[in-house]
Amino acid sequence: MLVGNLSGSEKMVRRNRSYFQLVEVDFMKSTALFTVGMLAIVLTGNVVQAADPPIVTIRSDFPGGNIVVISNDGEAIEMKPDLRGGRDWFYWYFEAVAKEPGEMIFSFPEKTAGFKNGAVGFQGPAISKDDGTTWTWMGNETAVIRGRSFSYKFSEPGQKVRFSSSIPYVQKDFEKFVATHSGNPHFATSVLTESAHGRNVELVQIGTPGPDKKAVLFTGRHHAGESIASYLLEGVMESAVSDNPVGKEFRRDYVLYVVPFVDKDGVEEGDQGKGRRPHDHNRDYGPEAAFPEVKAIMNLANEKNIRASLDFHCPTLVMDIHQLMYFAGTSDVPSHNLATVKQFAANIKAELPDGAPSGPLVWLKPDSATKRTMNSSHFAHRPGILMAATLETPFAPRGTKMEVNDIRSYGTAVLKAWNKMKFVDSE
Repeated sequence: MLVGNLSGSEKMVRRNRSYFQLVEVDFMKSTALFTVGMLAIVLTGNVVQAADPPIVTIRSDFPGGNIVVISNDGEAIEMKPDLRGGRDWFYWYFEAVAKEPGEMIFSFPEKTAGFKNGAVGFQGPAISKDDGTTWTWMGNETAVIRGRSFSYKFSEPGQKVRFSSSIPYVQKDFEKFVATHSGNPHFATSVLTESAHGRNVELVQIGTPGPDKKAVLFTGRHHAGESIASYLLEGVMESAVSDNPVGKEFRRDYVLYVVPFVDKDGVEEGDQGKGRRPHDHNRDYGPEAAFPEVKAIMNLANEKNIRASLDFHCPTLVMDIHQLMYFAGTSDVPSHNLATVKQFAANIKAELPDGAPSGPLVWLKPDSATKRTMNSSHFAHRPGILMAATLETPFAPRGTKMEVNDIRSYGTAVLKAWNKMKFVDSE
């Protein structure tokens, strides 16, 4: 029998709370998955586990956490991402705690919602052994990847390991970045707005405005699960605030405004972000904008006379055509956008170090084939805009270097490429 006052279909998720997500367990379905001897359920804090716990217990009640456990028989764990009413998508992030040493198989069934776009990337899951402080890709040498599953050998009782479809980047990571630049005269942070769930949405300013400087806007995490884009953006900012020639040259001509978390609530609560109903943050631009962050970004663009916009994203996890860097956006608005983005892409390719993903390719579309409510399309229609585009950076393609410092170095390449730009001023 079940212990506690929970009804048969009650879920252990309260999405709109401002603190961490709990693991979702549907007790009505779980009764069909456990034997009679495993039906006694004990709640300990925010973690749900059996009275006679299996070899590994699962939790996701921390910033960015996202998983739904389907079954856990002590030898294999089936799970799926928590879509929370959104489209079928692939982001997941959980912690596994081993009762005793041994190997556990983690699987994502093919027919389970969330994996039409892949379950485990080409370099395995991302893994952290220090509560999410440092990360690496587990890789095929240590991870037994079986399409939609992987295994891991726990070495000692009580060992905690975090796994994710990507290397996570949440508020604490940004705060660590900010702390490293405390006192830098070229770097300032402020609050752009407050999110729907009461979180501060940060605005970074690099450099100072001036009559001969152009205001530039870089944005990240319109889609909460696309965390690799945050490390690329960190690399851009790191170079822009530096006193090396790259930073000095950039600040001579530009002042940069950065919104690192457009969907702050989604990032912290572990949402997919992509395809949120009725629409996500990157389908919200225009006079009928609903999200406070998007409204604030549009107001900022007017106040600061933003002349160029670059939105940082990641594509799908395992689709072959998405294992490279590429640009998206409008080709014919502004009229010179295609030529400008091609120039930028060529500059980046020339600056990228060995081991970087291939590209960037330029996959812009005519304005008639793009949604005006997207960030890049909206900014493309601003008067006097020099360039507006989306830069997609893949998660971890085969044969590439995609550890955190590698990705930051690709951000440095992006800023070096920007300094080489010869923008066409339509004004």
